[in-house]
Amino acid sequence: MIYNFLKTVEEFNMLSKGDTVLAGVSGGADSMLLLNLLLEIKDDYELIIEVAHVEHGIRGEASKKDAEFVKAFCDDKSVPFHLLEIDAVNEAKAQGMSVEEYSRKRRYEFFGSIECDKIATAHNLSDNIETVLFRLARGTGLKGACGIPPVRGKIIRPLIRIPSEEIREYCAENGIAYRDDETNFSDDYSRNFIRHKIVEPFKELNSNFEENFGAFIDDVNEDYSYIDSACDRAYDEAEDSGALDTSKLTLLPPSVAKRTLIRYFAEKGEPLDRKHLDGVYLLINKAGKLQLSENRYAVMSGKRLRIADLSEEETAKSYKKKILKIFEFNPKTVDFYCDCDKIIGRVTVRCRQEGDTVSPVGRGCSKSLKKLFNEYSVPIEKRASTAVICDENGVIGVEGICCDERVKIDDNTERVFTLTVCPED
Repeated sequence: MIYNFLKTVEEFNMLSKGDTVLAGVSGGADSMLLLNLLLEIKDDYELIIEVAHVEHGIRGEASKKDAEFVKAFCDDKSVPFHLLEIDAVNEAKAQGMSVEEYSRKRRYEFFGSIECDKIATAHNLSDNIETVLFRLARGTGLKGACGIPPVRGKIIRPLIRIPSEEIREYCAENGIAYRDDETNFSDDYSRNFIRHKIVEPFKELNSNFEENFGAFIDDVNEDYSYIDSACDRAYDEAEDSGALDTSKLTLLPPSVAKRTLIRYFAEKGEPLDRKHLDGVYLLINKAGKLQLSENRYAVMSGKRLRIADLSEEETAKSYKKKILKIFEFNPKTVDFYCDCDKIIGRVTVRCRQEGDTVSPVGRGCSKSLKKLFNEYSVPIEKRASTAVICDENGVIGVEGICCDERVKIDDNTERVFTLTVCPED
């Protein structure tokens, strides 16, 4: 046992000489073994050991006796003891969280409030297997299958390679006392259901199930680490001024391209679930957009994928209309112009509507405004606020882009209709 414990400590560089280690100890077999092993190597590593215990208020007197048991052990070994008492059931309900989720949150907040170099928790191989199976049941990818990390920040898990059955056998053989939590035998909790209804039948099928599953988790971590490093390189190459160069993404294996997308959108505040990831991945090969949240879209145009805010509220603009004689006219000072005398009826300014078309001067064809905006690379988020100028016969032009053939200026033009966007106050 001590060999496997130290092998994990050394493989993941969990401890340094002189560390103050805070052990999270519930009083169960796993955490009592952890505490005993830490005390066993204390002198070799010159460690200062302290203990933190959370009394969750779930099991009445039994829960209080767990706290008393751990405190008595610490007093006997002269180990500093820290206690947090909570009412997990009622506090979790008030927070709209499950008891398990809330208890975990409070535990780590408590551990983090105590000054130390390392926080040691007693997660073991069986816990790790249950975690991966739970994630698979809910839906997860390769990262979720990596399980519980042996080290996360200052948190270390030296028992992560040791199954719970082996832990209990060692405690029995070596006289390590511990408390049994009766809730561990109830299938009302998700982890217990997985342990009793899924893991146990697999162990009947193959007695080496946990060992084999542990090897699978190790393999997944190695593969994920390689893909993650490839993703870092890909992201650095594809990221360009706040967007992604999709010509780089399309050259990548799907696993790397998708993780690059996941990272980009997460950093932009739009984490992707599987449905949105699949939709965004399709976008890297064609122009278009995909709604991510209320007003935010993934937008693909010109081999650039980015996030745009497409609020349905159009940007308010003011326009100045003016009629000039041809010799007074300077096209560089206006946003739209045409032959005034070719206009039919009253001029109106509006945003684009479904079915709008225009025949740009000199092109000899009619185009939809959607195709025109694509051709001129007008950002999608600016299209709703780009002015479409109309007379009573239809569209006569688009702000900053074109004039329709039927109202173009020619050698016979005497008066010019102009439209200028007024500066904002």
